[in-house]
Amino acid sequence: MKSRNASSLLLSSLLLPLLAAPTPAQAPSRSVDELVRGSHIIFVGRVLKTGAVNLRVLSPSERTALVRVEELLDSPASMAGIQGQEVTMELAQGGEAKAGDSAVFFTNGILFGEHLEVKEVGRMPVPENRGALRQEISAVRTRMEEEKVQARVNSAVLIVVGRVMETEPVERTGPISEHQPDWARAIVQVEGVEKGSWQAKTVTVYFPQSTDERWLLSPKFHIKQEGIWLLHLEKNLGLPADAFLALSPLDFHERDKAEMIRRLAH
Repeated sequence: MKSRNASSLLLSSLLLPLLAAPTPAQAPSRSVDELVRGSHIIFVGRVLKTGAVNLRVLSPSERTALVRVEELLDSPASMAGIQGQEVTMELAQGGEAKAGDSAVFFTNGILFGEHLEVKEVGRMPVPENRGALRQEISAVRTRMEEEKVQARVNSAVLIVVGRVMETEPVERTGPISEHQPDWARAIVQVEGVEKGSWQAKTVTVYFPQSTDERWLLSPKFHIKQEGIWLLHLEKNLGLPADAFLALSPLDFHERDKAEMIRRLAH
């Protein structure tokens, strides 16, 4: 059984989803697409020692192994430094690895300490053409991003291409909350409509100026900013019922994404 010290730092929430480990019987039949979707850190690695760990807060078990990251194939930018490093891996199942084994490991981060602990989602043999595998992983990530954008396109009530003409704060009303959004509005000159019916030359877009954790990733607009807006209607935010909102980081895109949005919207 592993022991974890309360002072150990968990990885960011972006690295934590989908940590459930597959059974060994599932792993050989799982496609690269499924493995990529279930993992955030993918690398070619070599098992150095089983039943071992390199973090003081962990206890070794049959489910742990020290693995050297020989080639990082895909990861968040913050993980780029682990190439060439040893990590503690929680194996999908004990007894399924031995010292000297090499594989492409699909993993998720669990703990940061003096080293990194990852949890195995699945593995596959190291291919002769690693470049082709990199391209396949990249293609899956691209599809995943497009699927996220597609969902926002589908839920948007109005999609416009335009340019911010002016911005102004919205007068605060009601009680002050812990996560006050500090609403502002941007007046956007409409150059084209990709979804919805809009005849006016401008549209007012409400957005939170706050950098509170709840609103940190919401887009913030400024004069002369150009792009494409995926606008939504939301209730219970203290704004008019017909207020167009851009809350998700996927609700605004630079002009170079306009063709993609247009394709997804039609």
